[in-house]
Amino acid sequence: MTRSNAIQIIHIAKGQLALDDDTYRSLLGAVVPGKSSCREMTIIELQNVIQALEAKGFKSKPLPRSKRRMSAPSDVSLKIRAIWKTMFNQGFVRDGSDIGLDRFVRRQTRIRNGGEGVSSLEWLRADAEDNLLESLKQWHIREMKKAMLAHHARLPENPVTGEESRDYDTICSAYADAARRWKK
Repeated sequence: MTRSNAIQIIHIAKGQLALDDDTYRSLLGAVVPGKSSCREMTIIELQNVIQALEAKGFKSKPLPRSKRRMSAPSDVSLKIRAIWKTMFNQGFVRDGSDIGLDRFVRRQTRIRNGGEGVSSLEWLRADAEDNLLESLKQWHIREMKKAMLAHHARLPENPVTGEESRDYDTICSAYADAARRWKK
């Protein structure tokens, strides 16, 4: 949250709680002694004010994500979402939310889209979805291999060539087996 977002939330709370100016300023001074204006406060102080306003009954209303959806998700986007959640559960991704996934989509589509990335997975065209899925799988493979090597687990081999396997499902299966052993 940025300072300006925090200040906006505080002003919304002031209106929602119907605080007059004197009451509002005394609340600010009680939460952050010596300061009676949001402009003078740091982001941490602003967050403390928001918590105090929430304790007084302020309820913030985040926009529901479902209203953004344009159509039913495709099979590819469901796969992308499933891999993202798996990577989060395995500790390879810090933010497993849809917002975190949308940030990843934006970064990955920025170059192909002339500098401005696509803002949401739901807005990708089929060809871009396929590219994103493959990119995400390759990243997941790299992370699984890195973790397996760190735990001295054996990487899967291609049964025909005897070389290291590059198949996503094979590596996922080998990682799951190895992770069960080292997490015991």
